[in-house]
Amino acid sequence: MELFDTAPPALCEQRLAAIAAEYFGIRAKITVLASERDQNARLKAEDRSYVLKIAHASEDPDQLRMQNATLAHLAAIGAPGVAQIVPTLAGESMARVDIDGRDHFVRVVTWLDGSPLSQTPRSVAQLRDLGAFMGDLTHNMQGFGHPCAFRPDFVWSLDHVSRLRPWAQDIADPGNRGRVAALFDRYAEKIAPRLAGLRASVLHQDANDNNVIVDAHNPDRVIGLIDFGDMAFGRTINELAITLAYAILDAEDLYAAIRAVIEGFTARFPITEAEAEIVYDLMRMRLAASVCVSSHQGRQHPDNPYLLISQAPAFRTLERLDAIDTGFMIALCRRAAGLPAIAAAPAIRAELAALAAAPVCRPDIRRSARIALLTDGTRPDMPAYSDPAFDDWLASQRPASLPGCVAFYGLGPYGERRTVYTTDQFADAASPERRCRHLGIDIFAPAGTPVHAPLDGIVRDATYNGAPLDYGHTLILEHRTAGGAPFFTLYGHLGQDRTGAATAGKKVRAGDVIGHFGDWNENGGWSPHLHFQIMTDMLSQSGNFFGVGHDSLHDVWSDICIDPNLLLGLAPESFAADPNPPEALMKRRRQSLGPSLSVAYRNKLKIVRGQGPWLIDHGGRAYLDAVNNITHVGHCHPHVVAALTRQAAILNTNTRYLGEAILDYSERLTATLPGGLDTVFFVNSGSEANELALRIARTALGKKSTVVLDWAYHGNTSGMVDVSPYKFKRKGGFAKPDFVEIATFPDPFRGPHKGMSPETGQAYAADVARCLDDIERATGDGAAAFIAESISGVGGQVIYPQGYLSRAYEHVRARGGLCIADEVQCGFGRVGSHFWAFELQGVVPDIVVMGKPIGNGHPLAAVATTAKLANAFATGMEYFNSFGGNPVSMAVGMAVMDVIEGEDLQAKALATGARVMDAWRDLAGRHPIIGDVRGQGLFCGLELIRDRDTLEPAREEAANIVNHLREQGVLLSTDGPDENVLKFKPPMVFGPDEADIMHEALNNALTQYPVG
Repeated sequence: MELFDTAPPALCEQRLAAIAAEYFGIRAKITVLASERDQNARLKAEDRSYVLKIAHASEDPDQLRMQNATLAHLAAIGAPGVAQIVPTLAGESMARVDIDGRDHFVRVVTWLDGSPLSQTPRSVAQLRDLGAFMGDLTHNMQGFGHPCAFRPDFVWSLDHVSRLRPWAQDIADPGNRGRVAALFDRYAEKIAPRLAGLRASVLHQDANDNNVIVDAHNPDRVIGLIDFGDMAFGRTINELAITLAYAILDAEDLYAAIRAVIEGFTARFPITEAEAEIVYDLMRMRLAASVCVSSHQGRQHPDNPYLLISQAPAFRTLERLDAIDTGFMIALCRRAAGLPAIAAAPAIRAELAALAAAPVCRPDIRRSARIALLTDGTRPDMPAYSDPAFDDWLASQRPASLPGCVAFYGLGPYGERRTVYTTDQFADAASPERRCRHLGIDIFAPAGTPVHAPLDGIVRDATYNGAPLDYGHTLILEHRTAGGAPFFTLYGHLGQDRTGAATAGKKVRAGDVIGHFGDWNENGGWSPHLHFQIMTDMLSQSGNFFGVGHDSLHDVWSDICIDPNLLLGLAPESFAADPNPPEALMKRRRQSLGPSLSVAYRNKLKIVRGQGPWLIDHGGRAYLDAVNNITHVGHCHPHVVAALTRQAAILNTNTRYLGEAILDYSERLTATLPGGLDTVFFVNSGSEANELALRIARTALGKKSTVVLDWAYHGNTSGMVDVSPYKFKRKGGFAKPDFVEIATFPDPFRGPHKGMSPETGQAYAADVARCLDDIERATGDGAAAFIAESISGVGGQVIYPQGYLSRAYEHVRARGGLCIADEVQCGFGRVGSHFWAFELQGVVPDIVVMGKPIGNGHPLAAVATTAKLANAFATGMEYFNSFGGNPVSMAVGMAVMDVIEGEDLQAKALATGARVMDAWRDLAGRHPIIGDVRGQGLFCGLELIRDRDTLEPAREEAANIVNHLREQGVLLSTDGPDENVLKFKPPMVFGPDEADIMHEALNNALTQYPVG
């Protein structure tokens, strides 16, 4: 290296001034500048300043010509922040000057006003602007070429850095020498093979802090770059790597410095994914090259202090970088470049979001009582997780209403900022910022609680990490996506494995027990809990993994450790404290709403969301909805919601204007009914629909008297309460209206006639005939109608005996009356075998009333009848309903039909209903309290009794069981005259899995409350 074998030029100021005047015509004050291998001086003339550059005698003039060509290129395209060539008096770009018998090439360039970066304080803003400046330069150099740029033997050519490997032996300190040697090993194995095919261009390669110029008045603004002496053709990404290497020397926060430079650079010159993957290693190799060169030259020229000027900071920086996980730094570089921190993270996240994972804990946390253990001050009385007092505090939070057999969990959120991490293991050599952002979800439960694998996998590591506040016994499973990408789940704070379940290399299946919660003595010194975490990459870790990350780098960590709730499936409300809990709402409700409105369950529920057959409370707990038949195709079905939203954004008006929607839906609805029922009226509720049905019948026949079933309920209007014994015969009721006759309720279990036979049906139907005869005797003209639910709901989910309705309808029609089928609760495929429940009895009503499920919770109801009856109703008095039949309601109705048909819900109701009935019959054999199991499809009842001979109703037990089920996360309710029937009328998307969940919970509740 001849540049260092002979001294650089060292002319006095007078000689420098003479050269400037003689060759360039510039008369100026001279200030000699520091330089490594040439001599530079500032020329301060009257009008402006210049730099006089005297090259080393050994400098290749072609290299100087390339530098000049580069500056000319940049000047030609208007690139800011670079010097311009000042020609000699002869019009040349440089002069040849004899100095002490050797030729030296001399150039003059314009001076860049500002301060060297080395003389200013560092800031993140400054480094980001440095990156942006270098990104602009890299962009401006695209397309520029020069034959002298190909310098494979140039010591600073990062593409050929491997040639410097032997010089690592010149590093004096063994630790530093070993560290640099390891970088060369990694480069040869993992980086060099990846260089082929990467973009290449002519590079500056020397953005050190003496060559970068910043605004003297605003040092955060980079305004220029000098010294193009290290230019070479190389991989384009090297420019960023070299800029990084200089920028991070002795930076207080290495993460912030690296991120800022990359963000600034890629904002102006985007890099490819392949480049982002290697820029961190290339940055370290540039530092390694620097210390190799300086150590080698320092050994050869011990009297040249300039050679060692950056060695100490470089060694310090390499030592700090050595303490950082390389995989994490690559992830940081990717994220700073605008890419996912881990390439596979988006695909893994998407796949896990669509998976149905097995519960990690049982009972399933999703359906269990829980408390959000927030450390943000929301619970100021909560001790730290590592405080022995925490266990007692958590036990005190368990709701008093919760049965002992029901699980109660504490949940520590993912992504939470925590101050508990105070030990040195959470400090960081690269940054003053302590890691504090939680990367898993903590699940608190008693020591010994089993832990289950959520997915199939292989045990990758089973390790004991025994440092205080570490994981204790730790298990890591490896899994694969459908495309073969690996990802990992971590289970921290376990107890010691004494079963062999956690043996490295062992295959596990979803649902397998893989460990248990450890106690204080074996889990790192924490209250018993599971730290559950998902990693998309193990980085450089083995047997352990970071459980908390840097707050400022959470966007990086969140790609490495994606939200574990993707597998747990907990509602977002699980990790927040609700400022308006149920007790607060009850107080407001009493002040604002009428007391006649009842509220379900002793322990009131605040429901905030619904999905399918599930309801979510304010704490994120999921309740299996086995009773709300209104949301027929499931809570918030996306197809129904989309139809409503779409039409509401276009038009919602009344039926006085023409439109296709009401006609399309009417035709689709009547196509499901027997022939003749071809005319539809649309209203807003089942009560309104029953009211209209009776009005049509009474108007058509000119009669008013009505036959109803005992314990029937048809709505909440005054007219419907008049025909609802369920209302007027109970507390707060009134005497039966004169125009109403009550037929015996055809209950095959508790009524006067037992069984489901045709004979029983005829016996009960005879009482309908009696009522009709009584009306004829009292009025002289008979009844207008017989109205009955096709299956009794409030009467106790009663399926009528065979032939009951057909015989009753015969009696009615023989006396000139009309038959109204109330399908408000039981229609639209709920019974499974038929679309309409009246079809179970083989009858065709004169009027069919529809409500509840028709709109999936939207206020929609309908009355279907014959054209003859509709015409008879048209007496001249207009029938108009402000909202009935509006386009939004029609869109909703059509969407509900789409789902029923498209998801084959009728057939599924039949199959699931059969599964439920079989399970209930099994329970009846084990629990004497069950008197009768009845139902069809997803319309079932379980009648509870105290004595199988007297059939004494178990009213109190039924209430206790329903409330016990609520605490287990299953919602049923009671019905029937004695409130002793458990009613089951879930959304139609309630399937076999949900049936099994209900069965287990019901068995627990029945065991808790036996007869007596």
